[in-house]
Amino acid sequence: MRATKHDELVATKAWDSAVMRRLTRYARPHAGLFVKSFLILLALFGTQLYGPWLIRGAVDGPIASAQAALQVDPGADVSPWVQTLGWWALGYLLVVAVSSGLRYFEVAWLTRTGQAVIHDLRTALFRHIQRLQLSWFDKHPTGSLVTRVTSDIENLNELFTSGLVVLIFDLLKVVIVLGLLFSVSVPLATLVLVLTPLLIGVSLVFRGGARRAHRTVRARLARLNGFLQEILSGIRVVQMFRREKLVSGRFTDHLSGYLSANLRTIFLFALFYPIVGFVVFGIQGSIVWSGGASIAAGSLTFGEFLFFWFLLQHLVGPIRELGERYNILQSAFASAERIFDILDTEPVIASPTRALALPRPFTGHVVFEHVSFSYGGAGGTPVIEDVSFEIPPGATVAMVGATGAGKSTLVNLLLRFYDPTAGRITIDGVDLRELDLATYRHELGIVLQEDFLFSGTVRQNLELGRDRVDDDTIETALATSSADELVRRLANGLDTEVEERGATLSTGERELISIARALAGEPGLVILDEATSSVDSGTEARIEAATHSLLRERSALVVAHRLSTVRRADRILVLHKGRLREAGTHNELLAEGGIYARLHAMQFSADDRSAEAV
Repeated sequence: MRATKHDELVATKAWDSAVMRRLTRYARPHAGLFVKSFLILLALFGTQLYGPWLIRGAVDGPIASAQAALQVDPGADVSPWVQTLGWWALGYLLVVAVSSGLRYFEVAWLTRTGQAVIHDLRTALFRHIQRLQLSWFDKHPTGSLVTRVTSDIENLNELFTSGLVVLIFDLLKVVIVLGLLFSVSVPLATLVLVLTPLLIGVSLVFRGGARRAHRTVRARLARLNGFLQEILSGIRVVQMFRREKLVSGRFTDHLSGYLSANLRTIFLFALFYPIVGFVVFGIQGSIVWSGGASIAAGSLTFGEFLFFWFLLQHLVGPIRELGERYNILQSAFASAERIFDILDTEPVIASPTRALALPRPFTGHVVFEHVSFSYGGAGGTPVIEDVSFEIPPGATVAMVGATGAGKSTLVNLLLRFYDPTAGRITIDGVDLRELDLATYRHELGIVLQEDFLFSGTVRQNLELGRDRVDDDTIETALATSSADELVRRLANGLDTEVEERGATLSTGERELISIARALAGEPGLVILDEATSSVDSGTEARIEAATHSLLRERSALVVAHRLSTVRRADRILVLHKGRLREAGTHNELLAEGGIYARLHAMQFSADDRSAEAV
């Protein structure tokens, strides 16, 4: 499984303003959620500060007063102060209860905010990917694209929850806490200010290793996903050729690489936290030593020291997590760059800005005018060279030729999955590149060699979200295509669930449903890639009858794999090495004794030998 350069992409800056501005466009519609989340964080921080203030008040108030009274008179009644201390304790418990409630809203609202943003971004990415041309998909592994839409997007969820919002709030907390520390004790606050750069330095050193480790994890995950998708798609071939052991070995190699990358990340975090802990304990030890000296000198009370101690935790926490916040930013920006790399890819095959209307009535008159095509562009090796032919309204034109002759390429050009390198294709006199793609493809009926059925019901596969397909058109299409008997045999009729790719249906059944699907759209132009060679004779007869119904009074381009199916075509095109070598009716081409006649002789002599063998 190859890795693209996009898999290796990683953010190179701690803060990328350009990427952040683009992300803000998706966050802006949810500004209200961000404001609510920030207010909840602010309220939670207020309760977290109020708790230590209550402890200081209790220690310097009733506790200190009771202690002073007992020092003067060991038998003094301290119950009034104990009662007052109870109220302080009750107040502290209330603060803890409110803080716990706010914790719930913090998690709920931050998560909801992040999910709202990535929902919009994931939707935009998926819609954009669907608009891209087939040539783009040829260069991007499916597994890598799945990673973009899933885990890369999910990284941005962390950016908008535990990343950006919390980072901004942490910076605000540091400023507020530093101010409070200086208000309690200037000497102790100065000591903290001097030692804090050690903690920041450790966090900044950690960021470099974390960035490189994360880059490796992302790249190897993309490769693993790509390999897994490839193997699962071809599982039949794997089992048929007994390649399970080989495939398992390759999967283990990919998995081992991914595991080692994750272990490297785990090692860095496992090393980082003890080192940070050591620095934090060093700062705390220095505060204990200096604070104890201040208490002994009478310049600091026990309550003030405790208040300072609790405030210190609110300062150390955000700084200690600086490395993790940085890692989230790095990960998110790297993912965002990969996502925007796709979003910035403009579809090469797209409707023009001022698309021409499809002529009405639509007759399906197709003309190829000196069409040439190369998958590598104008400078590439031609796959199709100077091909010209016409499909008159209501006529059926068949294409035959050896594998690699260019038949599928011509179909892809007519579907406008690609544009010709030279020449043009017209539909009812209009250049295909000047038409609105959606409107044009709405008029097409397509039956491919390996028809794709989506998971869902039979009805949904027949409708495909087309407005003009209703129960009446479906019923007519099923009857016309002889697929109604098949549907009646299914357990739940049209509401029968179809497994992925139609795995629960036979090849012939899938073909019949595909023909019915094409008929239901009432197309004006049919593109048929026949595939009846792998079905029994009875099913083949039904498929040929359904195909005849589909082609009746419609323009059609038929790719023929079995020459017996093209005899009724109005015109047969013979392709050889990307060029149109012969054209005519079945009898005319046989009489010429050329390529078609040789293909015909080889195929039918092979069929005769097969029949004799049986």
